[in-house]
Amino acid sequence: MAVSFVARKCTQCAGKLEYIKEKKLWRCLYCGAEIERQEQYDGLFTIKNVVRQSLLDTAYRRLDSAAKNLIECEKIDSRYVGTLIAKLAYDMIRVITPGACDPRDARSIFTQLKKTYEQLRAISTGVSDDEEALYEFLEESDIFATLILVYDALNDTARRDHVAQLLDAGDVFSKPANNNLLTYALKTGKTDLADKVIANVDNIDPKAALSEVMNKYPDSAEKGQRMTALLATGAIRYEDKKLVEGYLTGSGDSVETKCAAAVAAMDKGIPVGTDVLMDSVVRRGDAETVKKALTAFCRTRIGDDDVVRILDFAYGCGDRTTAENALDCLKNSGHYVLVPAKLLIGMLAGSAFGAEDKIALVNKSFAFKVDAKSAESVLTNYLCYNGASPEEREKVMACLLDKVGTVPTATVENYVLKCRLDGEKKAAMVKTLFDKGLKISFFNSLLSKYMNGSQDDRAVKTAVVEVLSGLGLKIEPGAFVDYICDSADELPVKLQFVRRMAANGSQLRADAANAYLERTAPERFSPELFSMVCTPGSSFSGRAVENYVLRCRDRDAVRADNVRALIERASSDVTSASCRISHLGNAVTCNLLQAYVLTTSDAAETAVRVADYLMSARKLKINAEMSVSGTSMKLKKYVVANRASLSAVTNALCEKYKVYSMLF
Repeated sequence: MAVSFVARKCTQCAGKLEYIKEKKLWRCLYCGAEIERQEQYDGLFTIKNVVRQSLLDTAYRRLDSAAKNLIECEKIDSRYVGTLIAKLAYDMIRVITPGACDPRDARSIFTQLKKTYEQLRAISTGVSDDEEALYEFLEESDIFATLILVYDALNDTARRDHVAQLLDAGDVFSKPANNNLLTYALKTGKTDLADKVIANVDNIDPKAALSEVMNKYPDSAEKGQRMTALLATGAIRYEDKKLVEGYLTGSGDSVETKCAAAVAAMDKGIPVGTDVLMDSVVRRGDAETVKKALTAFCRTRIGDDDVVRILDFAYGCGDRTTAENALDCLKNSGHYVLVPAKLLIGMLAGSAFGAEDKIALVNKSFAFKVDAKSAESVLTNYLCYNGASPEEREKVMACLLDKVGTVPTATVENYVLKCRLDGEKKAAMVKTLFDKGLKISFFNSLLSKYMNGSQDDRAVKTAVVEVLSGLGLKIEPGAFVDYICDSADELPVKLQFVRRMAANGSQLRADAANAYLERTAPERFSPELFSMVCTPGSSFSGRAVENYVLRCRDRDAVRADNVRALIERASSDVTSASCRISHLGNAVTCNLLQAYVLTTSDAAETAVRVADYLMSARKLKINAEMSVSGTSMKLKKYVVANRASLSAVTNALCEKYKVYSMLF
């Protein structure tokens, strides 16, 4: 037997009634009277059960079973309101469920759906007594969730809102129904309903729900909580990282909301790309947001590149608290952190932080591993190149000197000789550097170099010289040679300096000419300077001779004689040594004569004189075996193969010595 009810209005005031599911009665919205409907039995009990089962099958997407039950309904009474509602629900769900029907049939199903809906409206444009009685009989929230979707799609607000009163969102067990209900709730702005659906985590598809929440839930702290709850289910997998990353990069939500999602994802083992996290959350967040995001990130398996990205952010963010939070996250994570020197250098060189902030970050950074070489590099760069004010440099240098064990000798020399950043404070800085316990014996030539090469103002120079001389530093001959060989001064300046030093009685070492040939780049070779440092007692190494013969350009008038003199004064037999040259893109190993013939840029007459001497006096063979990029061959084979690419002088020499001759 079916049960229907009478009295759709309050019996006391004729007001609108609200259904109270827990008590199975109705309460008047105006006077509060509670009313139990009087049951009247009819002959529809069987069809109501079948309708109920069909709707329940539809809610759970058991569409084959729903269709069979719908057929039974139509057999009993095809015009019954419940049959029409079951058919509406079945057709609507069949159309919107992927794979439930052939896409080609969708249009005809929609046509039938509209016809069925018109039949329902023909019975009553609103909720009729029979329809209301049916809803009370159905009870299942899964059915109501499905009907809300159906009526909302049909824009039937009266039926939708009536059914919504009967719905208990926490009592829906069909995942598809819950998914649809969540979509409806978010579309209509019913966040309370959406929250109830999300809270029913055991009966929803967390991935689908998360996508809906990310895209449609209004930005708020609650949104972050809902995403956290869905991610906490563990149903979102590693391979779903794109869903999270897509939200972080594409959503217009606040950084706090995004942070909540990112943290929840990482806590459940869903990785968030470093670039995505940094761009979407970390770089946009305040200090607390950065702390939350990086704490979670550092709990994951981060690599060395990730560590560097975090350090780079900390040193460039411009906020001390944020930077310290980022560094603390790394420290507390237990990851091995080796701070790259270039990042500290960049932070100290930048304008994002003041002096006190920089000192604080240096102290934080040295709590990690900073190897000795990197520490020295940071100190060297700051001391010699950082353009901060002298007052700031003084404070930061005090911190760096406290952290760095030793100051490299080259750093001290570079600062003394080239740096002008500290102005009047330079002398005090020089004293501070030497107070670190530097060995004075390492700086025997420093005073000589400074006196002859410094560009400091007169007053500064006087003060620095006083400090250096007070340390016991003296001028020695080696400094003279170093200046001649290594100074970047222009040639006229250098020649003038040498003349001045000679006039002052400074002595050149016996190896000055040899050192000049060994250490001077060929393009900086000066015949005049060489003649000034070369003495009758000079001797030359094989390297010096080779450099002169093969690489240095001298005056044609003295070139051949100088070759002869250098070889005769050589400290070793240069004629037996192999020369390594690069020629036409090949790595060639050969004797001195062959190397000269292949590479000379001398004038033809000079080249003949040099080659004649090497062949006749030194007995060098022009067609001896040589190695070309690892392949052994005679000179003849090599030059014949490359004749078109050889210089005119080289070809002339080969012609003179009959290298191209068939009988050679």
